[in-house]
Amino acid sequence: MIFINHLILIISLPFVIIRGTNAADSPEARWGHAAVLLDNILYISGGKLGEDKNNFNDTKQNSNQLITLDMTKSFSVSDPTWTILSVGPSVAEHTLSIGGPQNELLVLCGGNYPDPVPENPIFYYNTLEQSPNWVNVNITLPIKLREHTAVTRLSDSMNYFYGGIDTDDPNVSVRVQLQDLLQLDTRQNILDDLKVDPKTPPGRFHHTATILPDGKMYVIGGYSGDNTGTLVDMSQIFVFDTLNSMWNIQVAIGTLPLARRDHVAVGTQDGKVIIHGGANANYDVLYNDTAILDTTKLQFTWSLINTSGKIPPSRYSHTATLVGTNMLIAFGVINSKENGDFVDDNIYVLDTNTYEWKENYTPKNLDFTMTSKSTGMIIEPHKAVSHAPMKIGIIVGLVIGIIIFLLLTVGSLLLFFRKRKQVAIKSTSYEIYKEQSSNQIRK
Repeated sequence: MIFINHLILIISLPFVIIRGTNAADSPEARWGHAAVLLDNILYISGGKLGEDKNNFNDTKQNSNQLITLDMTKSFSVSDPTWTILSVGPSVAEHTLSIGGPQNELLVLCGGNYPDPVPENPIFYYNTLEQSPNWVNVNITLPIKLREHTAVTRLSDSMNYFYGGIDTDDPNVSVRVQLQDLLQLDTRQNILDDLKVDPKTPPGRFHHTATILPDGKMYVIGGYSGDNTGTLVDMSQIFVFDTLNSMWNIQVAIGTLPLARRDHVAVGTQDGKVIIHGGANANYDVLYNDTAILDTTKLQFTWSLINTSGKIPPSRYSHTATLVGTNMLIAFGVINSKENGDFVDDNIYVLDTNTYEWKENYTPKNLDFTMTSKSTGMIIEPHKAVSHAPMKIGIIVGLVIGIIIFLLLTVGSLLLFFRKRKQVAIKSTSYEIYKEQSSNQIRK
């Protein structure tokens, strides 16, 4: 266990902060970026810029941009209204999650940096401040990691970072992947390195981790092993219960998607994980398919989805963010038979109700993915639907309880006043008796 002082030590960033808020600007093509939805604003941080993909370890293309998109407003997918801020560390292959007492913080963890590399790369960005900046907090990471995953349990702003590779070892991908699961309490600023148990999955990177409303984190796919070409079978779903701090493994059935790395995933309110894209072990083949893992069935079940509309090109190292019932895909490396791999500067919107790729974004069911001001409640997805009889029973019980409480209260008050009246009568009689006795003595 790593115990961190509850006080945050803010360290001045060595980064030049240049603000730009020209909404007409379009973000450059990028990959290796990170994205998260907070209070219906999409935030995308960092990544490697440029139309041509370079190697994973080259930091010359790293961006320090934070770009935002208001998801409460409709827009054309070909012309979204971006806001671009050049602020913070130049980083790629990091994670972006949510934290803070009101789920108001962006939490940036790990990644690939140019020199000088931060000693402990965990940064907070307070979205409630009028002029927020990234600040480096005094939290010591046990290892410098990148290509890991991050999820947030919104009920208490708890962050979980899993897997990845060691930033200091550029060849680690074919030797050792990290097995660590780190738990960060962003309210108290306490970091725990959770112990490895027999059910902890093998180390991996280029996987996905998705937390569902049941408080469980579902780890899918990725690269794991010391031999080239070792991808995790998509039937093996590792599940971490954040409420009980226990790992478990489930074997999924159905129509399995091909094993892959560098794909993306989102979780739905009704207990499903949707994955998109990715690549094979050697990046010889890129994918543009969409698959769903249903975790509410007795045995987890995969199904492949035939999407309609203008289907995006195959890609990897992109991001996926669920906004209400729309899944937003952003940027990434695209495969081209003519030009090889190049980087996309577009976004794409999939309606998860109809599984149609839309040319125009329209906000739908934004309350499903609302993240500001945590509710303090986690609901299991298979219990979040069709529980009307239970709700009616609870309501009837509450009404009866309130009626009984009121009757008892009224009865208690009547009894209290009756006793008080009796005491008053007795007291008056005693005073009269004393006065009469006194008069008799005087006589």
